[in-house]
Amino acid sequence: MGNDGGSIPRRNEMVREKKQDEKTDRKTQLIAMNYFCALSKQPLREPVVGDMLGRLYNRESILEYLLNPTVFGDGAKICNIKSLKDVKTLNLKANPAYTTGQTNKRPVLTFDDQPTAPFVCPITRKEMNGNLGFEFVWTCGCVVSTQARKEMAESDQCLVCSGPVDSKDVVPINSQNSEVLDSLRKRAEERALETKKKSKKVKSKRKHVDEPDVSDTRSSVSVLDKNTKAQKTVA
Repeated sequence: MGNDGGSIPRRNEMVREKKQDEKTDRKTQLIAMNYFCALSKQPLREPVVGDMLGRLYNRESILEYLLNPTVFGDGAKICNIKSLKDVKTLNLKANPAYTTGQTNKRPVLTFDDQPTAPFVCPITRKEMNGNLGFEFVWTCGCVVSTQARKEMAESDQCLVCSGPVDSKDVVPINSQNSEVLDSLRKRAEERALETKKKSKKVKSKRKHVDEPDVSDTRSSVSVLDKNTKAQKTVA
């Protein structure tokens, strides 16, 4: 065994190689999630939308999927989007260092090469490449890095558009934390119930407006009868 010119790898070398492979796979996954549409697997390009779990899609891919749920094969397993109400169009800051088509031309999914990200944080100018946390506000769609929000003492105003921000409406982008994802799912259910209640109230108001006021109608008929009788008496 030792005379065939080969060598037996040591255990520490095998462990080191395994960790390196895991790190490579992790980075590949992050690049895939932050550079490509989760449905079409095409490079992200504006308009980009995010779902309630923080996954990113090209808006045109969502439209294709809604028209034909089988167009991307496993689309139903990837997302649970039923309408455009289930996604938010994102307000992203384009990266000046990124050029169109760059993602396709470079060997993106490699460990040694970190491709230029198409988008950056409008506050810190850090690239949205998966190395740093990013998030968006569901109400306005503005995207910033988690670092920027924390440095601004987690203001109750959007750092980009100055609109009001509820902490419940902050959606981490491509989080892999199971607790965070469970919290986002719960919030999505709450938001769906809130939307349903609002819809019922609007329908109720419309129905109330459309229905004639019976008391007013009776009063009008009564007045009309009195006028008719008065005219007959005069005649």
